[in-house]
Amino acid sequence: MSPEPGDKYKPLDGEEQSSDVDKQEENKLTVEEMVNQTIGADESKLNLFKFLGLLSIALMSKMVGAILSYIPIFAGFLNYKDWECITNSTTCLKLMANFTDDLTKFYSRETICDNSLKPDVDFRWTSDRTSYAIEWGLICSEEGKGSNLQSFFFIGAFIGTIVGAILFDKYGRKILSLVAIAISVTSCFASSWVKSYEVMLALRIAHGFGAFVTVSGVELLTVEFTPSNLRNLGQLVSSFVWSIGAFCIIGVSYGIKKWNHIFLVEGFILASTFVVIAVCPESPRFQLIKGKEKDARSTFKKISKIFKTNEVPEKAEIVYKNYNQSHLEQVKDFKKYPLMLKNTLHLMVCWMVIACLSYGLLFSWGKLGTDIYTSILFSTLGSFGAKASGMTYFMIQYFGRKKAVIINFAAICLLFLACIPSYDVKIFKTWTLDNVVCLLTVPFFSGTWSSVLLLTKELSPTSHRGLCMSMCSAVARIGAFVGPYLTLLYNTIHPRGVFAIFGGMAAFAAILTCFNSDSTDKPIPATPEDLVNQHTDTGHRMLDLEESEGVKG
Repeated sequence: MSPEPGDKYKPLDGEEQSSDVDKQEENKLTVEEMVNQTIGADESKLNLFKFLGLLSIALMSKMVGAILSYIPIFAGFLNYKDWECITNSTTCLKLMANFTDDLTKFYSRETICDNSLKPDVDFRWTSDRTSYAIEWGLICSEEGKGSNLQSFFFIGAFIGTIVGAILFDKYGRKILSLVAIAISVTSCFASSWVKSYEVMLALRIAHGFGAFVTVSGVELLTVEFTPSNLRNLGQLVSSFVWSIGAFCIIGVSYGIKKWNHIFLVEGFILASTFVVIAVCPESPRFQLIKGKEKDARSTFKKISKIFKTNEVPEKAEIVYKNYNQSHLEQVKDFKKYPLMLKNTLHLMVCWMVIACLSYGLLFSWGKLGTDIYTSILFSTLGSFGAKASGMTYFMIQYFGRKKAVIINFAAICLLFLACIPSYDVKIFKTWTLDNVVCLLTVPFFSGTWSSVLLLTKELSPTSHRGLCMSMCSAVARIGAFVGPYLTLLYNTIHPRGVFAIFGGMAAFAAILTCFNSDSTDKPIPATPEDLVNQHTDTGHRMLDLEESEGVKG
């Protein structure tokens, strides 16, 4: 019988129920989908620009890492060419008489150290800039103490990342970041009043602790707010902030001639970043993993008001897993999920190598040339240029996360090997060809850091991300600790040998990455089980602990 106009439609048996089920399914959103839709950057360019603006502001706290890492280069810089003989020092004047043909060779480290010339007795420093190395006599045989002040920063950073590994996944990303910024600012102000090497050594540990707990916390907080298709762009913004911090310390150090005033000014700059993190909400991904759905919904509602997507958190049912574990249970998961263990170990090696090479090259500029300000400025410009030109972004976007890591490490290897034949080939008054080739490695250092960081963030489950990131950062601090000491190799072996060591380390990391998983085009896993399900092509699965223990027995 044909329906007449005005007749009400009567659903068939089961049809209404099916429709309700479909409607319920439509309202169910995973955490990843919830973040994507609440930000709404896919549907609105205005929301995209809002997100990038807020992300940039939040990431400004990362400047603390670059500022406190680089500050000893300028505050403790020692130029062995800026000195003159004291007129009543017969020892110094007799030595100078032997160099009448070329006095530039006389004013050198060798003249002072090999002849045991004493400051303010045999010679005086002529630089108009102060330096704690000059004030505290950290020259010649005491020069290693200057390296200690550079490297002890990374002991503090290592301790901080261990603390972060334990606490980030327990108490959250925000609260730990705030505590760390407060430590960084306080220790930076205190450094401007220091009168001895021993006290500065203790403060450098505090600098490192605060700086890298802050960096790790802000990295975790921001990536967990970032929509899926913006994570590469978000990482680019994050790496830009490090460069801004580097420009900041270079500019301040160049303009301020007293080393203790450099610490004072940088302390005020870092203090401003505390306010930014204080107003930032806690990560909703972390809140859901801890079973705090009410808090997560509150966070999503706050975000939705900014991006005008109010209907999303109100109507959606969030699909998530409560994975509230103790630290010991987290560690046991590495045995239960071998894929997570393998990825983390591989990434830890990559972090250590890139940190060792980065800081090894950074502190090498004083050995490879005399114009340290220009060298580090061009180095920073090279890093900034790689990001601004889109080289770093497009390499990751086109080749994917894993291949980008391999390509960047391979390029660093080849360029360091190219430094061997180009060493000491003069092209300018204060520049040699190996200086230029070393500068060419800088864009690839930038690309390696960005791709390794992004790969680590995306392969680490939310339930373990604080632990995995902190473990990687901890071994990177070991690499960064060793890096400045590598510059002492220039005093014992030929620089060509140092370049060969650097190149070999980069080659090893490139080969190792070939055996790692790839996170390209995959959602961020919430739990280790999600990670295994997303990478079924690797042949890994969850290990049945009871079964494995039975086999052992």
